[in-house]
Amino acid sequence: MSHSQKIKTGLSGLSIIAGAVAWISPVQAQENVPTPKAMAEFRVCLAKAKPGTECGQPVYDACQAAHDQPDTTLSITECTMTTHKAWDIILNERYRAVIAASPPNLKLKLQKAQRAWIVSRDADCAAVYEAYIDGTIRGPLYAGCMVEKTSERVRWLKDMGEE
Repeated sequence: MSHSQKIKTGLSGLSIIAGAVAWISPVQAQENVPTPKAMAEFRVCLAKAKPGTECGQPVYDACQAAHDQPDTTLSITECTMTTHKAWDIILNERYRAVIAASPPNLKLKLQKAQRAWIVSRDADCAAVYEAYIDGTIRGPLYAGCMVEKTSERVRWLKDMGEE
């Protein structure tokens, strides 16, 4: 097989793999957004939270209650990703606030750090997904990774903004 044939075969294989991943990726399972009530409870919890407090539970519970098939692997993945969406909303709000309050040199460093963090988070969670590719647990584990990494980053940004 020539070098160009190997490349074409490799690209065909990659597109098949990419298509399969896109088809089963928990991120694309459903574009749920937190309900306004659950998001309000989430915000109240975050405002009062002590370290280690799990504030995402109201978002997750509201999603499960509204789901047509609660407590299934699919709903667990979807509702965990809905919880991730809630954390992501807060992350973006805190990021914008920290950037707005930062001097120019710090802004540039924070922007670079945020871009690198996104790449790292996505790679870490993709590795979790890949590690469990043969099992249905991969979706919930991937979603849980996204929640964990994003909530950690929210706390980091909160600390940055309190200086």
